[in-house]
Amino acid sequence: MLESDTHEAPHDTVFVHGAGGNSLLWRRTLQYLSGGAHGYAVNLPGHPSGDITCKSVDDYAEALHRFIAERGLRRPAVCGHSMGGAIALDLAVSHPEDLGALILVSTGAKLGVNQQILDGLREQPMGTIEKVITPWSFNSIDLGLGREARTALSVSNLPVFLNDYLACQGFDVRSQLPGIEAKTLIVCGDKDRMTPPKWSEYLNANIPGSELRVIEESGHMLPLEKPRALAQVLQSFLSGLSP
Repeated sequence: MLESDTHEAPHDTVFVHGAGGNSLLWRRTLQYLSGGAHGYAVNLPGHPSGDITCKSVDDYAEALHRFIAERGLRRPAVCGHSMGGAIALDLAVSHPEDLGALILVSTGAKLGVNQQILDGLREQPMGTIEKVITPWSFNSIDLGLGREARTALSVSNLPVFLNDYLACQGFDVRSQLPGIEAKTLIVCGDKDRMTPPKWSEYLNANIPGSELRVIEESGHMLPLEKPRALAQVLQSFLSGLSP
């Protein structure tokens, strides 16, 4: 079973972090949610430490599906950031009957990865995380936010970063988007360099009935950079779901 932290939420929701991350990504956002249900911020296998057992987005989606079954959750919402959004999309395609709603934060239907990042993670992973990935992930970052960003990364297991970015490189569900039936919310930052807003616009144009919300003056790491604004969007969407 995946490890998770549990928080208050308006509807049972599983929160999934992105590549090389961990459940602390969601800490600041979840503190602004309220309600009589539960939000589960999960640590994917190998995050922040442990064996790397999942090599693809499909593998991670199956691990998440097992978590939902083992917790006895009945059609929860699944909220994924970046690679976590890819995992949520995969789950919506492979197990639609077990998904109550879909929330896609800073992600895309196809996650191409910059070659500079892949090469850097092979040769100098920590330097690439600090000098490339982190600066590209924020619209504006100060020392305090930088420290918090580091705690939300699995730096105790550096090989997992390359593993995850390679998993992202192999992900593509563009042709399957029109078949998604789950109620879907898409959220992105207007200054996102890692998964540009046009990727979210593509999701919105191809997932039937989906809703797109753009948060201004934010980069890729919405849950850390704009936690209150993101939480307001999530609270409204989740409160509108059937119990």
